Amino acid sequence: MNIQGCYGLTAVHPSIFSLDKLVKLDLSFCLSLAPFTTTSNSSSLHYLSAIPPNALPSSFGFQGKLEILDLVFTAIESIPTSIKNLTRLRKLDIRFCTKLVALPELPSSIETLLVECESLKTVFFPSVAQQFKENKKRIEFWNCLNLDERSLINIGLNVQINLMKFAYRHSAALLHHAKSTERNVDYKDKFDSYQAVYLYPGSSVPQWFEYKTTKDDMTIDLSPYFLSPLLGFVFCFILAKDSQFCYQIELNITTIDVVDDDEKDGVSIFMYRDFFSSFSDHICMIYDPPCSRYLTRIAKNQTRFKIKVTARTTPGFDRERPEVELKGFGIRPIIPLRDKNIVEQMELFDYVSKWSRTVLSIIICISFLRLKMKKLI
Repeated sequence: MNIQGCYGLTAVHPSIFSLDKLVKLDLSFCLSLAPFTTTSNSSSLHYLSAIPPNALPSSFGFQGKLEILDLVFTAIESIPTSIKNLTRLRKLDIRFCTKLVALPELPSSIETLLVECESLKTVFFPSVAQQFKENKKRIEFWNCLNLDERSLINIGLNVQINLMKFAYRHSAALLHHAKSTERNVDYKDKFDSYQAVYLYPGSSVPQWFEYKTTKDDMTIDLSPYFLSPLLGFVFCFILAKDSQFCYQIELNITTIDVVDDDEKDGVSIFMYRDFFSSFSDHICMIYDPPCSRYLTRIAKNQTRFKIKVTARTTPGFDRERPEVELKGFGIRPIIPLRDKNIVEQMELFDYVSKWSRTVLSIIICISFLRLKMKKLI
């Protein structure tokens, strides 16, 4: 049922939520619609867009089958805490909600969270143990310039948990399938869609990225990990404040020969966004399978290499591709041995192949023997 833009609509009967076959309800831009309540928990509703302009009903958590909630451009002032009861909710879009001040704890089923509310001040999260059960693959806090310090810290921690969990799961799965004897499987189609993007306001690369720079190039030295299995890489870009509009940013990573300084062919990461315009610096962290595999192949042949990163918008009507300023760049290799504790907490060892686990055990034994030998000497 699509009744968006019915400016004269003032009321919706609560029984609409009891319709057994209603799957999608779009009430966006019904600006005269008064608040209403829902009492049924048997609704078949999977998609709901932009309900009354000022508030969600407190009984909202009864919509147990809801998967997508779209509140874009509404004047909603609060979201009821009962939203955490929506255990099937996968996507929440609350961009351009100019009166929203706080975001309550969300269900762990959320995969995509899109926020662009300058009025937003506080974001609440569940316990860290509960956050390890999440599977967010797209978190965007664009232009949320009034977030308090505690919320920014908690967003950063939540991003780290979800990014590393996502990266380990999909890079380990890719390694397992690449070594399997399966045939007639298009790995490119199967895994290239597994991109994860996490973004929030900030001006520096987080400390947990080993390799970081404020320039457009840097040298990666993986020699400390030469005995450790490498599953891939995650990336961090600091996008500078920029008022230009675009639908997409292309982040290009190339390698540079450390001997003759020649630039080699590279690979691009594409980040999509509707009408990109940022009013402050933003931290953008990405796990991108093609780019991760590109650098992993290089790292297998040499433990020390140099990379360069550039950012451009997609071509406009004049076919120009203006550069996007980057204030920083960071890389973190995905190494199970080093991140053993993190992986255990995420309960992801089931995703690492038996081959990888065997190698890890051997390496741990070798490291222990080396340490004992040093003490004897």
